[in-house]
Amino acid sequence: MRADLLGVDAPQWEDFLADVPHDFYHLPAYVALCAAQENGEPCALYVRDAGRAMLLPLVVRPIPGGGRDAASPYGYPGPLLSGPEDPLFLYDAFVAGAQMLWAEQMVSLFVRFHPLLNDSPPDGMGTVVQHGETVSIDLTLEPEALWRQTMSGHRNEINRALKAGHKAFFDDTWEHYGAFKRLYGGTMERRNAAEHYRFDDVYFDGLRAALGEKLHLCVVDIGGAVAAAGLFVETCGIVQYHLSGSDDAFARESPAKLMIHFVRDWAKARGDIRMHLGGGVGAADDSLLRFKAGFSPLRRPFYTLRIVLLEDEYERLVAARDPSLHPALPSDFFPLYRKT
Repeated sequence: MRADLLGVDAPQWEDFLADVPHDFYHLPAYVALCAAQENGEPCALYVRDAGRAMLLPLVVRPIPGGGRDAASPYGYPGPLLSGPEDPLFLYDAFVAGAQMLWAEQMVSLFVRFHPLLNDSPPDGMGTVVQHGETVSIDLTLEPEALWRQTMSGHRNEINRALKAGHKAFFDDTWEHYGAFKRLYGGTMERRNAAEHYRFDDVYFDGLRAALGEKLHLCVVDIGGAVAAAGLFVETCGIVQYHLSGSDDAFARESPAKLMIHFVRDWAKARGDIRMHLGGGVGAADDSLLRFKAGFSPLRRPFYTLRIVLLEDEYERLVAARDPSLHPALPSDFFPLYRKT
């Protein structure tokens, strides 16, 4: 079994994706964008053996205080597998990958799994954390069934919006791109969102460049004003609800409900098979999760995997960061030496 780190220009990365279902989180250009945001190096852990292979996007980052670590880029870029099915291969591939990263003197590895493409992390590797659930929509159902799955309160508000003349549409010319960024920033401000959710123009411009025609801007117009706008990404039959914002002046009209209803119908008509709405803030069971759950009963767990590769170095870095932290105790943060 051989394990390597691929750069974003490695042909093996694109060749692998051409043969397996994947999401936009696995694209080299997207990983490169996230790495630039985190001052890291974009790469993919590539493990193969006897006709089977695993590819896992990573960002390798320098650690304040010395050394390097590896972590998944933002989102759900879990491991992808190709070749004949083998229930043990995922575990074996992670073992081989961890050994290679250890030899490269990586201190730790943090992996985010994909709720739709990954069943669960491998047993017996590091620490597995189930953070919560995400909501997805089965687009193979008939339109009438999708409507019945929508919570009655959501249906009533969508019907009222349509009768009132509210309009949802895709802005193919990106005329309302500036409005989207303004609404997104305002929404994060109102929610007092963590810093890693407060994306800047560099990120948004980079996202457009990285995703091209896969990225779509949906706008909800109420009386000539942009009441809500969101970014949706279509990849391999999966439509991801990536980021959105709304104008607080239209809070009573709930424009995001009309937006998701519109995109769901659009994705269904295009033959997509899943629409993934994600979960609550930080995967919590909160009002955002309940809002999304109003569109579908389907739930999938969101897992992360935490592996300490160099134990002595990990303990040294944690102690240097905060002597009151104990590396062996359970924590909601990993790696602990990056906790602010």
